[in-house]
Amino acid sequence: MSNWLVLVCLILLTCAVCGRVATMFGQNRVIGEIVAGILLGPTLLGAWFPQVSAEVLTPDSMEVVRALGELGLILLMVEVPWHAAGAGQRRGGQRAPALIASLGIVLSFSLGCVIGAWSKASIAPTQPYWSYVIFCGVAMSVTALPVLVRVIQEHGGIDGQAGRLALSAAVYTDVFAWFALALVMTLQFSGAAGTFESVFRVGGLAAYASLTFLVVRPWLKNRVGDTALSERSRVAVALIYCLASAQVTAMLGFHQAIGAVMAAYVFHDLFSMEQAWRRWIGRFGHLFLTPIFFACSGIQVSLGALNEPGLWLWLLFFLLGGTVGKVLGSYIGARVSGLEPIVSIEVGVLMNTKGLVELVILGVGLQEGVLSESSYSVLLMLALVSTALTSPLISLFGKCSGKRAVGYKSSPHTGV
Repeated sequence: MSNWLVLVCLILLTCAVCGRVATMFGQNRVIGEIVAGILLGPTLLGAWFPQVSAEVLTPDSMEVVRALGELGLILLMVEVPWHAAGAGQRRGGQRAPALIASLGIVLSFSLGCVIGAWSKASIAPTQPYWSYVIFCGVAMSVTALPVLVRVIQEHGGIDGQAGRLALSAAVYTDVFAWFALALVMTLQFSGAAGTFESVFRVGGLAAYASLTFLVVRPWLKNRVGDTALSERSRVAVALIYCLASAQVTAMLGFHQAIGAVMAAYVFHDLFSMEQAWRRWIGRFGHLFLTPIFFACSGIQVSLGALNEPGLWLWLLFFLLGGTVGKVLGSYIGARVSGLEPIVSIEVGVLMNTKGLVELVILGVGLQEGVLSESSYSVLLMLALVSTALTSPLISLFGKCSGKRAVGYKSSPHTGV
């Protein structure tokens, strides 16, 4: 059996076990899948069984696994517009969600930049200064909409108003995250390839986005009534378009996830595509490809790099700064919007949930050289801890307010 096939089977088996254990402890499956990757990486398998690790985690097998993980990420990004649309249908007014998102972003982004500038000499000494500092601000200010959807669906102790406002605000935060990621990549290009190439790439991305939303989507909407394609054929066309769009943004120097999201917004509300996509592709992606992506994120983490007490101290600083900035900023926005204190706190805790968006951004940062291995490990641990804290904090606030707090329900699907 090929090494890459052995590695894929090992990853899926470990993800299934760790995901199940995570749900037993009231956590989302994504936590277990990232932990599975950490166990298969240099932290456990590489340290305790170096010969097995060398035979399984070969460069060729890891290249195949990373490719499968990237495919899983692209398929997962296709579902982001459906989560956003679901939140939009429940939104009502825009003022409160926009205010919650804005204040949460401003405070956490500012603290992230300050801590990033403070930590650079210690954990990212060779990285470009402004790219790294702004990247830290972005990493601390994001909210993972898909993870938030799953948390709200599976936790019975969340106030309904808090859940609706957090989902709506997370839509704005997601938009900010993608624009901020493009900005960081622009700064990175400026240092590596010059201002002209940076402007050319950004202009190319803007032109492609304009073509996508101003030409392709209106044309497709006008053709909805004329199409005679079967459901399977429509899903196949959508898949090919998403892969092609991801490749276009990759050729422009941006991450494939940006192109996948843009393509998804073209057809997400047409042809009853959500049900068709989940039926033909989504289930397979969640069971086999998405766990590989999350596990790959964990494999790249070496907790051995955190043996230095200074790195744990930086993790504490990032965790405190990110949590205080996001929770306090969102709390202030909710209070200004007229919400009760306990509901405002719940909104802040929910907005501090990280996951998919954080992992995508961190993966891009490591791949493009914005992050060092040490800073990547610290920020990924930040994402894990902040996501894992969501459920216990919601339950705690629920008990304090006299509400019945219910933990996670068992779910057969992969949490994202």
